[in-house]
Amino acid sequence: MTTPAKARVGGAVFLIAFAVLCAAAAPGLYLRDSGELTTAAFTLGVAHETGFALFCLLGKAAALVPLGEVATRLNLFSALSGALTAYLAWRILHEAGSGDLASEIAGAGAAALLIADYTFFKSSTVAEVYAPTAAAIALALLLFLRASRGDRRAALGLALVGGLSLGLHAQLRILVGPPVALWALWRLRRGDRWPLFAPFAVALGAAVVVYLPLRAARTPAADWADPRTLGAMLDQLSAARIRRSFSDQILQGGIASWDHARLYGGLLEAQLGVPALLAALAGLVALLRARATRSFGLLLFVLLTGDALYSIFINPMGLADLQDGTPTALAIALLAGAGLAAAARAIGARTETGRGLALGRAGAWAAGALAVVICVPAALAEPDGRVGLGPEAARWTSAAFAEAPPRALVLTTSDDLSAGALYEQAVAGARPDVTALVRQQLWDGALVAQRIAHAGGEVRDPFAGRSARARILHQDQIEQALVTRERSARAVLWEPAGDAPPIAPEKVLPGVPLAQLEDSAAPLPPARPLAERVQALLSPGRDPLVQRMRAAVLCALGRLYLARSDDARAAGLFGAALGELPSDAVAATNLGVVRARHGDYAQAAALVDRVLARDPSRQVARLNSGRYHLELGQLDLAEHQFSLARARAPRDPAPLVGLGRVAERRGDRALARSYAALALKLAPGDREAHDFSLEMNR
Repeated sequence: MTTPAKARVGGAVFLIAFAVLCAAAAPGLYLRDSGELTTAAFTLGVAHETGFALFCLLGKAAALVPLGEVATRLNLFSALSGALTAYLAWRILHEAGSGDLASEIAGAGAAALLIADYTFFKSSTVAEVYAPTAAAIALALLLFLRASRGDRRAALGLALVGGLSLGLHAQLRILVGPPVALWALWRLRRGDRWPLFAPFAVALGAAVVVYLPLRAARTPAADWADPRTLGAMLDQLSAARIRRSFSDQILQGGIASWDHARLYGGLLEAQLGVPALLAALAGLVALLRARATRSFGLLLFVLLTGDALYSIFINPMGLADLQDGTPTALAIALLAGAGLAAAARAIGARTETGRGLALGRAGAWAAGALAVVICVPAALAEPDGRVGLGPEAARWTSAAFAEAPPRALVLTTSDDLSAGALYEQAVAGARPDVTALVRQQLWDGALVAQRIAHAGGEVRDPFAGRSARARILHQDQIEQALVTRERSARAVLWEPAGDAPPIAPEKVLPGVPLAQLEDSAAPLPPARPLAERVQALLSPGRDPLVQRMRAAVLCALGRLYLARSDDARAAGLFGAALGELPSDAVAATNLGVVRARHGDYAQAAALVDRVLARDPSRQVARLNSGRYHLELGQLDLAEHQFSLARARAPRDPAPLVGLGRVAERRGDRALARSYAALALKLAPGDREAHDFSLEMNR
């Protein structure tokens, strides 16, 4: 039972966490998915998979609070969710330890470690679905702890949270749902009757997904997958579109999975520190040894293991952007708190009092000191990312709209500009005449028609009659058809990105952050003013994500100059990107291409080899390294790089062509021809494989 004094401790934990997160929250529109999620909440729309119905409803309530702009309100909603998660972490350890002094110290230490974790801190300072989902996971853990001690109402409450999980991020139902369901079945076999009523509580919570078709029928500005039918609903809830788009990165095995595991482990160690991880291990042992907390310890272990597998195999594309890891942060904070409590009880002298078992001063001081030891390394990780959130996202989107002529069609690629444009138009009311389309979504004809209609255009499906699968397979053709049709009526602008523009590169006039698609080739502007404008719009940009964005934009502009053989200016832009982010692999790889064009293969090889030393998964850098070493006559090094590239991508013809060229240099034309034949068999339409095969068969 919680006494008033201890309730004040919990209240202090919540208020301190909320104050810290509010102070660090982004002042307005943020990058990545924040603009889209804010728009979906404010307009009661349908967010990207899996729809996040509960998030949108709660976010709408937060958006009605008259405090700053709408984006700021949603950022503060995340801060509120993060503070609530910290309070629940305190409460869990408070109840797990029967409310003694060790539990108080453990709970405060766990809450502090959770807020100190950079992944959790970041998700709690910007508009994202991860902090509310973490709060729901913490609530589920608290209810499970109570239910495991015989509280039937808590068990039914846990089932209700399980149903509501369909309205939040899938982490909750994927990581917590299966083990809790198995535990409920085990309790049923042991004679409990509450599991018979649990499905009704789950169904009651799951009714939140009715929001999706109801809101889709109103054609809101944010409406992914238009889930009006049962099939579309199932696709939305199962993230079918995301699974199709990232099928080459999901459930990878072999070397790629090891790369993801190394990245995951590196982030964990860098953000939390070794002391916290050791404390978590000690806490897990302590929970498993005690009969009263064994099932709770097992659930935390399953949560931790499941999130690791999810991050490595299911969503490895989210590691770099910190879209994974909030459940891990919560589990480690709770386990570390349990470790603190165990240490406090072991160190402190126990004395019998009239109120039960108390903790001596020595144990209290020791546990407090240990809490500082485990929290300080985590709190010192990424200091710029904690205090450097600024208005760069809004400035960037405003600059894009400023470049767009009246009635322009804007084709965006990045999550940053795509979500920002949606927010500025649907929430802030900016540039209603502009049609902003995401290039990756052009296969969705209904969505394209809807966006055109929002800008006052004709309401029709421009690609009617084609199946979704056919549209996905021929997205490039759809893009070309759309651009060809629209350019006759209005200006078309394209966001420079990693792939080629929808028309010939010599007909692209680069700007920041958009590029004009011209009818005829236009002289390229000087590169320096573009680079200076990028730096001005995204400055001071202490946030690591903004730093990466600056480098990415400079690289994208550099590719446009490289495509027109303006090597000097391209090299300048790639060099500027490396100045912004010295570890940027894309900038270094492209600068290596420029150096190789001018015959400096030694410098080119040095650039890409440094990239591979930091990130061995860079396939393009590895192939280029093999090519450069081949040109330098270093056949053993070239063969080594091509062999590693082949091991990482067995069906890619490029490593086979490289190995064939090595064999040719060594005079073994028979082996070279076999490599050429295999490369052509794997990819009959590949130009490099076709040309090499012709060379070997002359």
